[in-house]
Amino acid sequence: MTKSQYFNLCNDVTSEIKKAVSGLIGKPEAGVTLRMGADGTPTDKIDEVAENAAISVLEDDGRSMLFVSEELGEKRIGGKPEFTFVLDPIDGTFNAVNNIPFYCVPIAIGKSDLSDIKYGFVKNLVNGDIYCAEKGKGAFLNNRKIRVSNVSEISKLSVLSYSHRPHAMAINNHNVRRVRIYGSAGLELCYVASGIFDAFIDMRGMLRITDIAASKIILEEAGGTITDDKGELLHTPLDVKKRVNVIASNGFVHDKLLETCVEE
Repeated sequence: MTKSQYFNLCNDVTSEIKKAVSGLIGKPEAGVTLRMGADGTPTDKIDEVAENAAISVLEDDGRSMLFVSEELGEKRIGGKPEFTFVLDPIDGTFNAVNNIPFYCVPIAIGKSDLSDIKYGFVKNLVNGDIYCAEKGKGAFLNNRKIRVSNVSEISKLSVLSYSHRPHAMAINNHNVRRVRIYGSAGLELCYVASGIFDAFIDMRGMLRITDIAASKIILEEAGGTITDDKGELLHTPLDVKKRVNVIASNGFVHDKLLETCVEE
């Protein structure tokens, strides 16, 4: 597939999802739990509606693929898969259900591991922004090339940090300029890629590959760095049951962040 074919397929899927869930945003029924998803977390009505919309587009597309989603798990579409299509139907479900304007649809296309993702696409369902990247060809926001920030001092960092769970890892808040949490890792990592924030930290052992597969390549193509808490590159099978710890940054402060993160 060419870059434009990747983009068109992802855009078709996200457009159909947006249309399917538009009447559910902020509605109580959107948050009704239907069952446990393949990833071990509850599947709400809005998640299922979004996933079904995506599958409909992919089945009509005609290409063979392995579909990986945190609700369904895995589904083979067509014959021998040409690629793996990784989807989080709604990243930021709580936000969408409660009409908090920060949620997206992240899509990654690759083979079998986080390390071999070749295309990432994240659509902000609130304002329509589209972040995308193809391996080796840079990262873009609405067709404009993006780069990470160049902040190199811990005291000047703007950080997205999840640290409210027991045994999580947290940066010492007093050492950085500001800390925020918005509830959609896929979109938050794109904010690091575009230089709005300087780093993203989540050491709760809760992040799924569907949360980060798309924005991982976007961040890397924007010049950033993303590793686990030991500084190792992420080599994780595209399995919705897998969980990862992540430190992502503009690269200039990565080693410092690895040293600064401490047990709560």
